[in-house]
Amino acid sequence: MDVNLILNDHFVLVQRKSQMSLHQLPKKEGKQWTIKVGRDLVDLSTALGKAHGTFKLSRSEENKSKAFSLVPSNDVVEMKEKLKDLNSGENNKEIWDDGKSQQLKKEDIEELRGQGLTGSEIVTQLVENSKTFQIKTEFSQEKYLNKKEEKYSEWVEILKPNIRHLAKYFHSQDPMQILNLRPDTLAMIMSLANIKSNGKFGVFDGGCQGLVTAAILDRIQGFGTVWNLCLKGISQKRVIQAMNFSPEQLKPLKNANLQKVKESLKKEENGDGDEVPAAKMIKLDEDAPPPLEFGSLDGLVVVCRRPNAIAKELVKLLAPSGNFVIFCPYSEPLCETYTDFRECNFAVNLKLTEAWFRLHQVLPLRTHPEVNMSGSGGYILSGIKVVS
Repeated sequence: MDVNLILNDHFVLVQRKSQMSLHQLPKKEGKQWTIKVGRDLVDLSTALGKAHGTFKLSRSEENKSKAFSLVPSNDVVEMKEKLKDLNSGENNKEIWDDGKSQQLKKEDIEELRGQGLTGSEIVTQLVENSKTFQIKTEFSQEKYLNKKEEKYSEWVEILKPNIRHLAKYFHSQDPMQILNLRPDTLAMIMSLANIKSNGKFGVFDGGCQGLVTAAILDRIQGFGTVWNLCLKGISQKRVIQAMNFSPEQLKPLKNANLQKVKESLKKEENGDGDEVPAAKMIKLDEDAPPPLEFGSLDGLVVVCRRPNAIAKELVKLLAPSGNFVIFCPYSEPLCETYTDFRECNFAVNLKLTEAWFRLHQVLPLRTHPEVNMSGSGGYILSGIKVVS
C-alpha cells in the first residue's frame, strides 16, 4: 500500500490559500463524497488513488452533479502573475471606501459562476470592473487579489496530515479545544521531554484531542512504549485517528486508567507490600511488555488546566534522570507546582517558561508583524528528576 496515495477511510487536509479543513474519505469505494471548500462544492472522492498534492477544480460533461471534480495539476498560476502588467498608483489617498467602486453585483458574480467560469476568470472580471484597482498601490493590489483568491481560486491542495499541519489546523479553528497549544509550543515539549525511539514515555493528555500523544507516536515511529494515561472512560484520540497511523506505528500505544494508577500509588505509600510489590506498579495492560512500574518511565508529559495534583503523583513513575514536561495554558497552576518541586529538591534544571512566538507577514514590498496573533502559547514547567 502506497502511503503517498489518497485512500478510502483516510483523513486528508484540504487547503485553499489560507483556508484549511480536515475531512475523512468514505470507507466504501465508488461513493461520492461532497465537501464544501469556501463557497464551492467539491467531490473529494474524485481524488482517490491519486497522490497528495495540488488539484484543479473542474467540471466535466459526464458529471451532472453541481460539485467540482479534482484533477491533479502542477501548472498553478497565481493571479498576481497574470495581472502583473497592470498599472498601480503611488498611494491610496484618492480612494474612498463608499461601496461603489465594484460595478459587478452579487447576482452578476453568481451568474458568471453558473456559466462555468473558472476562479481566475471571475477574479479577472472583478479587476476589470473595479474603478479603483489600477490606482491602488502595488501592495494594496496584492492584498486585494489574495482576498479574492481565497473565495474563487480553482486550485486546492490535498495534504497528507502531519503533526505540524494538524496542530496549526486545530489552533486556527478553536485554540482552546487544544488548550491554546501552538505548533511551536508542541515542538518545545517534544524537545524538553527528550522524546526518542526505544524509550518508555507516559503522557496525560487532558484536553488536547490526543495531539500530544500523536506527536510522541509520530516521533518514536513504532519503537518504544507510550502509556496514554486517562482519568476515566476513553482517552482522547481525534488527532491520533487523523494521522492515519499504521498498525506498526500504533503498536507502542498502551492505555491506562489513572484511577488504577492512583490506587496503586496509595497502596505503595501505605507500605502495603503484600498487595503491591515495593517500587512496582500493577500491570495495567496484560498485553503490554514491560508493565508500568515506579521509576520506569524515560519521560513524562502532562498537559491539562490544573496539573498540580496529577503531576505530583505521576512523576513517581519517572526514572532517575528522566525528563518531565508539564504544560498549562495558565501560569498560576504551574507556579504552585514549581514551588512544590523546588522545596522538596525533586528535580534539577527546573524551569518555568512562557512560550511566545511572533508571526510576520512577508510581502515583496513590506514585512511586518501580523496584526492578529495569539497573545501566549501557554506555559511550560520542565526539569530532570533526581533522587536525593
